[in-house]
Amino acid sequence: MSDIALDQFDEHPYGWVIVAVATVCFALGFGAGGTISVFIKPFEQEFGWLRADTSMAYTMHTIGTALGGLVWGSLSDRIGARKIALLGSIAMAAGLAALRWQSELWLLYLLYFLVGAIGFACLFTPVLALTGLWFSARKGLAIGIVTAGGAIGQGVVPYLAQLLITELGWRAAALWLGAGYFAVLFPLMFLLRPAPFAMQARGRSDRSDSNLWGVPHAVTIPWLSLAGTFCCICMAVPLVHLVPLGIDLGCSPQTAAGLLLSLMVAGVAGRLFFGWLADRIGGLPAYFIASLAQTSVVFWFTQTRDIATLFQLSVLFGFGFAGVMTCLLICAREAAPLRMSGTAMAIVSTAGWIGMGLGSYQAGYFYDITAAYLWSYANAAIAGVMNLLVVAALFWFRHHRALRQTASLEHV
Repeated sequence: MSDIALDQFDEHPYGWVIVAVATVCFALGFGAGGTISVFIKPFEQEFGWLRADTSMAYTMHTIGTALGGLVWGSLSDRIGARKIALLGSIAMAAGLAALRWQSELWLLYLLYFLVGAIGFACLFTPVLALTGLWFSARKGLAIGIVTAGGAIGQGVVPYLAQLLITELGWRAAALWLGAGYFAVLFPLMFLLRPAPFAMQARGRSDRSDSNLWGVPHAVTIPWLSLAGTFCCICMAVPLVHLVPLGIDLGCSPQTAAGLLLSLMVAGVAGRLFFGWLADRIGGLPAYFIASLAQTSVVFWFTQTRDIATLFQLSVLFGFGFAGVMTCLLICAREAAPLRMSGTAMAIVSTAGWIGMGLGSYQAGYFYDITAAYLWSYANAAIAGVMNLLVVAALFWFRHHRALRQTASLEHV
């Protein structure tokens, strides 16, 4: 039985419980990394740290999430998601709370690395792969809803963190964040269950390499990983540096955090829309459209000082960037055999996290040497164009392979 056949089954209502739990996981997981954006200014004022130095904490977070994802994603294919997710909920809460006592850069880096490697990585790939296994026809919508949680978290968590910082100071804010994370996440992990049909299907097709694209995954997964690296370099710059950019342009800290919040609110709509679109036209075409939207907007953040325009750009960028993440993960699921869905998502998301780290750091680096964000956002746009070229090449490869296969069948 091929993976194409295995992907057709009756969806169980409990799958929507999995979607709800996974959505919360993504909201708090992505939000944890986004807290760097509101810590940049307090750390600059208290310790005199350069923005590139503080941004490196986000890079360490993405590296940790990338490396951890390879381990936990592969392990989830064998032992399931619940045990791994329980560990992740504890580690992420403890890491955020421990920020309360850090006062050295190396410790800041270590904590964010651990929040990524043992915290978010345990929630990201295992829980997302589990979600995909509960659904057939509405797989794109389900993954879109879950990744929309990430957009919500990236806007809401930094916004709430900024409120706590304003009222209590950054050290108390970190402690309260950690406590809140544990109270919300840990009980929810007990609701995770393996998908019954997927377990049966794996038993029947353990050695199958077939997938929905009809192209060897040894070819397409590295190709998708390269595209994901470039797209996330583009994506990371506003996600980490929009708040300090807004403050530099004269916004209050809370208004600047509102720019990020509006970006992420638009991202919720983007992830739902592009998940729906992927179910109808396929993951790769939807990914190209979302990437085009993200790339077309990113540079223009540096070309205005008007607050209303900044909010408009935030909404446009948020809608496009959110679809990129959703569709990239859908592509990884479509391009891989069912038996290794968690591993495939881990590999592609690892490349994406590396891109996020590179994008964040280069933005801080070019700000520090030029005292402006022009080159930072220009580099983001260039990376976005490279992503589009890689995807166009993958389209070409798939099309010509299909033509060759058709021609060979006609000669049989």
